[in-house]
Amino acid sequence: MSTFTYRQKAPGFNNRAAGLAGVIIFHILLVYGLVSGLAQKVVQVVQQKVEVAVISEPPPPPPPPPPKVEKVVQAQPTPQPQAYVPPVVNPPPVTPTPQTAIAATTTDPTPPPPVVAPPPAPVVEAPKGPVSAKANCSRLSPPQYPAKAEEDQIQGVVRVVFNIDANGKFSGIQRITYDSIPTRYQSAFKSAITSALQGYQCKQESLLEQEFSFKLDDA
Repeated sequence: MSTFTYRQKAPGFNNRAAGLAGVIIFHILLVYGLVSGLAQKVVQVVQQKVEVAVISEPPPPPPPPPPKVEKVVQAQPTPQPQAYVPPVVNPPPVTPTPQTAIAATTTDPTPPPPVVAPPPAPVVEAPKGPVSAKANCSRLSPPQYPAKAEEDQIQGVVRVVFNIDANGKFSGIQRITYDSIPTRYQSAFKSAITSALQGYQCKQESLLEQEFSFKLDDA
């Protein structure tokens, strides 16, 4: 036969447990109330009071600016110009001029002889183009046929423009041209013509031209 033993708990322990449970339930309800809206309402009421307090108090106006002080500058009086007083200068004593000096200064000097302008220089006309030597020369000398050119049967025409000096004599060849004369014979023809021109007697200070034809009779 089994034995069941029952022990009754002390009454004081139950009372303490019930009180502790009540306190815990009260705190739970308090926390729930705060979370569910009670705390939010309290915060909104406090926030509205703070906003009303802040809005109801406008900021103080700024202090007025300090008055502007203008500096008054007094105009300086313009100095009046003083009148110019010229210094007093005593005139130098006048010394009487002797009569001899007056006579010497009043005598008219002998006028210088008139200056005679020199006669104008003669106008030298610019030399004109060459003219014919046959019409302006009183003496003409024919040139000799160059021996080598004659031996080689060289024929042609030589045209010469030459100058005549103040004495009517030949003074130099200005231009010479060759027609049908080879180059190696040209100097010989020029020497023969120059020798002939030195015997010319022509119009003074003139520019003449002449044509020399070198032809062989048996050609």
